[in-house]
Amino acid sequence: MGRRPALIAGQVVSAGQWFAVLKATAMLIRLGVPEVLPLLNVTLDGQGALAAEAARQRWNRAGPMGRYGTAPRTALVAATLLEVALEVAEAEGESELVARLMPLAAAARMRWKERRPDLLTQVALSPVFAAALDVVLGGQAGRQ
Repeated sequence: MGRRPALIAGQVVSAGQWFAVLKATAMLIRLGVPEVLPLLNVTLDGQGALAAEAARQRWNRAGPMGRYGTAPRTALVAATLLEVALEVAEAEGESELVARLMPLAAAARMRWKERRPDLLTQVALSPVFAAALDVVLGGQAGRQ
């Protein structure tokens, strides 16, 4: 049996681009804590773990991307981020992808106070995800 291709919004992407979508989605979630928590379709334990980690780390939202790339402190936080990121990645079409990203981006935007999210410029996103991100961020994504 052959390997199934990696898909984002029904389009074939490289493995690297697929994992970049997971990373970018996790960044949006982390940027949006605590406003994003009620929007997540995850357990209360997962929401609590994200909130506790955010309170403990106080992610530097204006700082370099490396702060967002740090590993989650607990397996529960990692599993929660991955669960939401997989939901986004499994969107079947572009409009569904935009719909799944919209609440995450809205919550994240509240936290970064309309500043351009430069951290996403360093993630090698697939064209379909980059286009969806441009839609939800109002063209502010600024990727290459």
